[in-house]
Formats: sequence, structure tokens, C-alpha cells
Amino acid sequence: MERIVQLETEIAELRKNLHEKENELYELKKNCVVQPAPQETFHFESNLQYGQSNGGCNAEIGDKLPRWAIERYSRQILLPSLGVAGQARLCAARVLVVGAGGLGCPAASYLAGAGVGHIGLVDYDTVDVTNIHRQLLHGEADQGAGKVHSAARAIHRINSHVTVTPHDVQLSSGNALEVISRYDLVLDCSDNVPTRYLLNDACVLLKVPLISGSALKMEGQLTIYNYRAEKNDNEKDASYCGPCYRCLFPSPPPPEMVGSCSANGVCGPVPGAIGTLQALEAIKLVVGFPHGQLLVGRMLIFDGEDATFRIVKLRPRDPNCAACSENPKITQLLDYETFCRSKAKEKDLDLKILEPQNRITATRLASKLKENLETSEQRHLLVDVRSEPEFHMCRIEGAVNYPIDSLDKKQEFDKLLEAIRSCTSQVTFICRRGNDSQLVAQRVLHAIDKEQCGRITDLTGGLHAWAKLVDQEFPIY
Repeated sequence: MERIVQLETEIAELRKNLHEKENELYELKKNCVVQPAPQETFHFESNLQYGQSNGGCNAEIGDKLPRWAIERYSRQILLPSLGVAGQARLCAARVLVVGAGGLGCPAASYLAGAGVGHIGLVDYDTVDVTNIHRQLLHGEADQGAGKVHSAARAIHRINSHVTVTPHDVQLSSGNALEVISRYDLVLDCSDNVPTRYLLNDACVLLKVPLISGSALKMEGQLTIYNYRAEKNDNEKDASYCGPCYRCLFPSPPPPEMVGSCSANGVCGPVPGAIGTLQALEAIKLVVGFPHGQLLVGRMLIFDGEDATFRIVKLRPRDPNCAACSENPKITQLLDYETFCRSKAKEKDLDLKILEPQNRITATRLASKLKENLETSEQRHLLVDVRSEPEFHMCRIEGAVNYPIDSLDKKQEFDKLLEAIRSCTSQVTFICRRGNDSQLVAQRVLHAIDKEQCGRITDLTGGLHAWAKLVDQEFPIY
């Protein structure tokens, strides 16, 4: 054990040194690159309209793009729908990416590649080894570093002409308006419901379009909220307004119905595909595509299982929407964690729905299992409700698997009840963090006889608590 700790310490030090050397090499290479002459410097105008070239980004000046910009962006300037004027608007655009994770990394990469002049990154989290399979702006040497700083360094390696502003904060009602007001549009690459409502309401108040993406397991979704045709000179009907998030989802879902990548898993290319398409929609919006060619009032749904894309039509803007109607009820930002009954910062829920007598700590469970081995008593029944792949990945010895999703079928739930009734010892439900196990235990408590309820418990804190308090060699994922 001592040798393991020593090696881990040495490896961490080597990674730190490698990271410093990479930064030194990057700075040396950057200084060797010929930068544009002062007279060629590209000046960007703020308050950019979607389809309008204003200030230093009009067609006349755009026709005189500096040599480096023509050479660098020539492949997209060749597109008739983009052209020199479109490239000028991209160079003038200010785009905020909220979340430097699975969606934010590919989105920011392609925005930088396209030459978006100013990219803001918002994230409070640090790089973890479980991120790297899908968050490809981060590497092994970035573990423990702030995601926005790791991503900013990677973006500068892609395009040194882009300005990147890292916001190493948790976006909240207290700072959202101040941060978002600096940008022309926002990409929602977050992973929780409170932040989605926060971003929607802030963008409505500031009249900023919101490109919203999500990805979980093998599925992804993408749409644009809060679009205003009045900002796009290419629109025929300047009065058109797209729906906002609240038009479609006026009330948040129950916390236990919301999944997360850390709890449910995600295949890396899925957020990669959705994040890339978020960048595409952002580019199209900036250069002035009309709403009929954007994902406004429509939602793209991607199913990675069978590699299919489909588009569903969304309800139009709600004239009575609490946020974006002519007479809105929401005129300032709220406490969104209270509104959604869930945390914006925690990656996993921490449900507390069972009575204390129906919960058992990891250390107490370990003692009981040891007692069973030392006596002739029937062994404690351990019911692991995680998915089958998780169960085969790691488990407590002797546990049996009844995946929570399979228990929706009456036949499978009846099998579980039969196993419980035939057990004369304690029954403990187990999952990764102690949330799904409570849901199943609660359902069982409602289904069995009252005199048997005292035998039913769930493992408080789940397998994470087991790994921390009982078996330090048990993998945490």
C-alpha cells in the first residue's frame, strides 16, 4: 500500500512537470508564429446583430480581410452562405459556452476553429479522470485543474487569434445577468435542470438567443430558444419570436426523474455530436440564417443506438409564458435550486425518502456481513439495483442483481418480493450513491407485510460510502 501511494505521488509530480513543459513549448511556438502587422489587425464591433454587418464588420471592410484570416478561414469563406461578410461577423461575435464538459468541449473547439472572436467559458468544476473519455479539450495532465482554464489553454492551441475568457464560477442568480450581458448568444452545455431554467430566464431578460443541447446514454437533443427575428435583417417577418424553455417546460420534472452522465452513463461521441451541432447552429445564427433554417421551434433528436436523427416540431411561443410573454410574471432571476427542488452543483442526487430505521451505514453493514460469516445464520440478502453492466463492473461479494429498470415489470418485481419473503435474515438494497436503492426499498416496503418491514434497509451513501469507509480498493465511478 505504501508503494502504491509513493508511485501515485511520483506520477502526479511527473504530470505536473509535463504540463509545465507543454505550456513552455506552446509559448515558444506561439512567439515564433508571424503575427499580423498592426495595420492588418482585425477590429471587432460589439452588439452584433444576427444578419447585419455593422461598424468594422461591414462588407466593404470585410472584403479587406487580412491575409492570415483569408488563408486560415478560406475553406468556409468559400461557402456562398457564409462568405467574407459572414466571416467578419464570426470574428466580431461573442459567444458564451456554459459548461466545459462533454458538450462544451466540442462546441468551443469548433467555434474557435471557425474564428469566433470572443469565446467565454463558464464552469466551476475541475478535470477528473472520468471526464476525459468525452471531454477532449482536457488531457491526463489536466486532472485536478479547473475545466475552464484547461479548456482555455487548449482553445488557444487551436486558434491564438481568438479571445477566451474563463469564468471559473458556478453560474447563479447573483452573477448570471452580469456574465451573460457581455455576449451575443449563449450555448447551454450544462448538465442540470436548475441551470437550464436560470439560463433561459436570464437570456429572456437580456434578449439573448440560447442554443440548448443535452446528451445522456446514447441519446442527444438540440434546439434554439428565445430567438427574435427583429435582430436578423434576413428575416421576412421581423415580428417572429421563437419559444423559450419555459414555453415548453413551465414546471421542472421531479428530481428523481432527471438522469445524469455520472449516474446513467454516456457514450463519448454522443455529446461530441450534439456539441458540434451546437457550434454549427451558433455559426449559422451569427452569419444570419433565417429561423426556418435554424433549429428554432424544432428539436433535433439523435439516437446513437441505431444512428438516426429526427426533427420534431415544438409548440410555438406561449402567449401566457411566465418568462417571455408580453406580460411576464418573471421579471428577475429566482432561486432555481428551490424552484427545481434539486442542486445545480452536485452531480448526483442525495435523496432522503426512507425512515432512519430503514437505512444502514456501510460500516454497520460490513459488521453484519462479518457476523453472518462467523455464525450459522442465513446470509444477509444484498440486492444490488444497478444496471447489469454496472453490476458486472464491480459489486459486493454475495450480492444479487435486480436492476431498477427491470422492476417496472410486474413479473420481475414479484420475483424480488418472493426472494425477500423467503429470506429470514436482513435485506439491504444497494446502488451506486444510495438513491435508486431507496426508491426500490420504498416500493418494497409498500408491498410487503408490516411485520417484515423492519428487515428492509438500504445502504446509506451506496457503494461510494462502501469504498470510502470499508473497502478502499473498491472502484469509484
